[in-house]
Amino acid sequence: MTVPLYDVQETDTAMEALRAISSSLPEPFLLIGGWAVYLTVNESFSKVQGTSYLGSRDIDVCFHIDTGQDINALRTSTFARALDVVKEAGYTPHGSYRFCKMLRRADGTILTEETAKGFPLFEITYLYIDMMVDNIHPQHKNIFKCDPLDEPIAAQIFTDRSYVKKTLGDFYVHIPNPASLLATKLRSIPQRQKDDKLWKDACDIYSIIWHSSESYSSIIRKVKAEYPVDCVKARNAITNDVESRAAYHIGIDKDEFRGVIDLLK
Repeated sequence: MTVPLYDVQETDTAMEALRAISSSLPEPFLLIGGWAVYLTVNESFSKVQGTSYLGSRDIDVCFHIDTGQDINALRTSTFARALDVVKEAGYTPHGSYRFCKMLRRADGTILTEETAKGFPLFEITYLYIDMMVDNIHPQHKNIFKCDPLDEPIAAQIFTDRSYVKKTLGDFYVHIPNPASLLATKLRSIPQRQKDDKLWKDACDIYSIIWHSSESYSSIIRKVKAEYPVDCVKARNAITNDVESRAAYHIGIDKDEFRGVIDLLK
């Protein structure tokens, strides 16, 4: 039986927020992170496990940046316009690249920093959007007044258009192809602390390999050829304890989980 990592009301709210913001963002953009994994694996996972795949609390979107463009072009880039869309939707800066919207759980009312002080934490849902770029422009910090968060793997996806089109309600989003999406997870998991994000990455790695529409042998062959060091580091990061926790949340036997993860060796 699958055991959610996060409160279901929070992930359901995040999915609705994803639908709302994705329809307004300037294209092209890539949906990456946990929701990209969900859209990649959920159909197969649901058939096998009898329930939906694990949801996410965060929305991660990535935009292409041409490092050779001039400052005026950077100011009017899709990333720049997306920042305006996110702010207009009620999200406020929460660090360098993260934006947050606070909602009252009872009725979905948007809360400000001041009004949120009147409610206990358990009555508030926090929605996060991470705004990412594939390449860091030399003038990024000067123009946007913040440090960028980059996902270099996305650059090749934008260049060769090797993304996957997925329907999300009455519109669609572009997500990385399974091998590229797996590569992002292989790179992130060694950096995780011992918390829910570490376990979620482990769940995602297993599920991308085993529940993508592309065969696991094809995905493994690609990541081993293009990201051999990341495969080794990721496998080492998935310790016995992480295996146990991830298998528990996915709802499978630990040995079954290990058998799939060991394909990275």
